[in-house]
Amino acid sequence: MQSYTTLLQAQLDDMSPDDENFIDELLEVSKLFRTFSEGLDDFIIHHGYEGDLKDTDDKLAFIRDAFKTAHIEVPRELAKWYTELQPIRRETAFQICFAFGLDGPETDEFFRRVFARERSLDCHVIKEAVYYFCLNNDLSYAEAQDILRQLPEPPAGLREGQPVVYTSSIIRELNDIDDREGLIHYITGHIDQFGYNNVKSYESIRQMWSEIASVDGLVAQEFQRFYSGGDDAAMDVVRKALHRAKDRKDVFASNYEIYLAIFQLDKKRVQALNTDRNLIPVLRLLHTDVQDSFPERQVIAKILRGDRVSYESIRKWLILLRFYTFWVRKRLSTGSCTAGENDSIRCIDEINATLVGSGYSELYVGNPYDWLFLYVSRDQEPLITFRTIWSSLLERVLQDAPANPK
Repeated sequence: MQSYTTLLQAQLDDMSPDDENFIDELLEVSKLFRTFSEGLDDFIIHHGYEGDLKDTDDKLAFIRDAFKTAHIEVPRELAKWYTELQPIRRETAFQICFAFGLDGPETDEFFRRVFARERSLDCHVIKEAVYYFCLNNDLSYAEAQDILRQLPEPPAGLREGQPVVYTSSIIRELNDIDDREGLIHYITGHIDQFGYNNVKSYESIRQMWSEIASVDGLVAQEFQRFYSGGDDAAMDVVRKALHRAKDRKDVFASNYEIYLAIFQLDKKRVQALNTDRNLIPVLRLLHTDVQDSFPERQVIAKILRGDRVSYESIRKWLILLRFYTFWVRKRLSTGSCTAGENDSIRCIDEINATLVGSGYSELYVGNPYDWLFLYVSRDQEPLITFRTIWSSLLERVLQDAPANPK
């Protein structure tokens, strides 16, 4: 029997956008991704479970014993992880890592392969900096809570003129601390560093958005080079925005118009969904983990303003924008959407570098959102295939929708 990741890796090569039933094949792949409880099955097998995976009560007893042995209160919703496929909270994910004696790198892998969302330990957050130290120094969850009770509350946000300290610097400091007293002393003495987070990821997203959305940015360049003389309805939004903004020198279009241009979706067809300018009916065709925090215009607006958004939203925006900037730059430099030799590898490397540089995990073939980008990046025409998938899904939803009453 193929392993989970081997099965999904094989799908990257087995499907072609030229297949007559390509979209149907794509939707079938979305059914192959496992739920959290299925990932947890694999996890407990690797951590000593020898019972029958079909015996839910036995699995729950095994997990419950691990929590009790680690002196961690058993989550009240534990049974629902299997009976209702309930996603777990971030704090519960950390409790699992403590209960099963994981270290820092193993915790990273748990978040990447089992929890399969967000990011692992964010050491710009006091609680998670303490968890990072304790997991890497064989201290218990109870000891982590005791340390947290001795720490002050950090100020909220960056003060004007305060130098930014990136998470990588905090991690280096944490790695040099020998004991819990040293940890308490370090955090207390540098409390201002723990009042903000995600600075690097926000910087990356803003930089990419500026490169994409400025009046001479990638969206405008792509339109002027390849679509200005045509009648592509999906790019009509760019045509109108450029006409409105002839004298502007900054961003030339709304966040929503740029968003549509990235996906090359026809504004009128999206409006026909009768939603608040989102793709929710389209996303419902895909795996729930794709739907969760999928990039949307309201979230990019929050990021650009500096408002707090979820870890999962940040990660998905980083992937989408790095994918788009890579392939549009390539198209503009070569005049073609066709990928060159090793371009796929370079694209994936750039996405991974962006993720890791912002404190997030690399692309994982077992994550349905990541899988989509791994798939299209390996195609001969990644940008066209990416856009074809979304326009095809949109048309399928519209065709299946009941006619609007007149």
